[in-house]
Amino acid sequence: MIELINTAVQTVETGQSVVYNTAAVRSTCGKERHRPGSAFVTLLPPGRYLVTFSGNIAVPTGETVGEISMGITQDGEVLGGSLMRVTPAAVEEYFNVSTQHYVDTYCQCCVNVGVLNTSTIPILVDNPNITVVRVC
Repeated sequence: MIELINTAVQTVETGQSVVYNTAAVRSTCGKERHRPGSAFVTLLPPGRYLVTFSGNIAVPTGETVGEISMGITQDGEVLGGSLMRVTPAAVEEYFNVSTQHYVDTYCQCCVNVGVLNTSTIPILVDNPNITVVRVC
């Protein structure tokens, strides 16, 4: 199990992923790997993992208010059913978003998971938290 956070508000550009700078919890099993400052968690051994994300997102000052969205990715591809969407009424109006999704890895393979800005504009991300737990 690994739980990652970022202690600062970050601007995530369109098509880019949320970056995590701190491992809040890290198991001693070593099945999940993360380098501080990276946007991805690498899942090493074969198995099924539960990936959970939560965070607060907003439209930055200077951008046009409209729908913003994010999704969990597996090797860069947004997983179906993981998309989180909100429509703020004003800039810097934060909404909490969350999702969870199962990710499978197979023999002799590793998988990278992250959370991608799927919006057409940059977004502010505050207090992002991603947790990855190997369930079998």
